[in-house]
Amino acid sequence: MEEKRHEGELYKRIELYGRTFTVLYGFYDDADRTGKYNDPLPIYPDFLASPQYTASGLPFATAMQDACPHFEGKDPEDGCFGCRHYEHGEDLIGVCRCKEREVPPPVKEKENGRES
Repeated sequence: MEEKRHEGELYKRIELYGRTFTVLYGFYDDADRTGKYNDPLPIYPDFLASPQYTASGLPFATAMQDACPHFEGKDPEDGCFGCRHYEHGEDLIGVCRCKEREVPPPVKEKENGRES
């Protein structure tokens, strides 16, 4: 029999492009907490509310994230998973390879002729 999950417990750590994301069990909203099937779910980062990027400037995305205005696929209801720009990483986290969503990588400052 499967052990009951508890809110705040670790689901997994995902390492991708030099970044580590911690996914905990929880609820997306109060309706999930009080509903008929009120077991906590893995809560993935919300990259729309808090964008995060790889060192080269690619935005992270989850497969279930809502499609952005640059969606290219059959049905925007599929979210990022259905977009040709989405590159699957580990579990449900990947990156978006859409050129319009990239940001320039941070410029390293030079100190005494050497990069820091």
